[in-house]
Amino acid sequence: MNRIDRLFAILLSLQHKRRVRAQDLAQQFEISKRTIYRDLSALNQMGVPIAALPGEGFELVEGYYLPPLMFTENEALALLLGSRLLAQQAAGSLTQSADSALAKLKVALPDPVRARAEALTNIIGFVTPKAKFDLDDPQLLLIQNAIREKRVLHLRYRGYKKEEDTERQVEPHQLFYADGVWYLEAYCRMRKGMRDFRLSRMEKVTPCPETFRKKRTGKAQTQPIIVIQIRFAQNAVRWVREQQHYGYQHDEQETAQGTLMVYHVNDASEIVPWILGWGTSAEVLSPRELRRALRETALKLANLLT
Repeated sequence: MNRIDRLFAILLSLQHKRRVRAQDLAQQFEISKRTIYRDLSALNQMGVPIAALPGEGFELVEGYYLPPLMFTENEALALLLGSRLLAQQAAGSLTQSADSALAKLKVALPDPVRARAEALTNIIGFVTPKAKFDLDDPQLLLIQNAIREKRVLHLRYRGYKKEEDTERQVEPHQLFYADGVWYLEAYCRMRKGMRDFRLSRMEKVTPCPETFRKKRTGKAQTQPIIVIQIRFAQNAVRWVREQQHYGYQHDEQETAQGTLMVYHVNDASEIVPWILGWGTSAEVLSPRELRRALRETALKLANLLT
């Protein structure tokens, strides 16, 4: 690492950690403490106010912030493409802010870098769901606030293929977006374990006065996992891989008759429609309960078509 890069890295360490020791910086950059002292002195001469605290280390004087940073070409390209993807996928005030930030970034880029960035964004496209998710959606904002405040939520929730809603209290941990759908990962007090709740199935969400302490146990430790083994006909394996289910874990065996694949899901209903879509090219080997359920579904379909 050359000295200019090292000075910038030291400045970033001071910005992020607020207080650092010379010996820690020397170990990080594999140089002597004397060299670190010279670097800190150079930063001071450049106008960066660094305070020395005897026996404690060094820190930036309160109120000092780094000036706008220059990006490498690859960093600029990553930001341009990321902003474009966000604009295509999302709606709301944050998307508008991304557009304005993108405009500022383009102005700050050198002409050659801007030209290469625009050329790249013109040849790369993103195919996203037609319906955008709204980052200003009141339900989404309510849940975000509850996660930040560690506030219990009361849900009126309609489970998959259930006839009636259930009332339950949950401790919200994280929001995530997958395949065009928002989910909430939360500890369900009724089920006494971590569960994923689809926001579109929440009939009503109400914050409670009560707050909670986040549990240390993870979802994998508290939510039951169903292990499913499916053998796919060899002529279908390539297409299965192209449209793989999110529960896929690994291939277990490959023979002339087909390839055995292993899936993990929390509820068999998550994967049944996907299996049926492969018709006779997919044979479920286990669990037996799933084999029986698929057989009953197939018989009902046969009756409907006769």
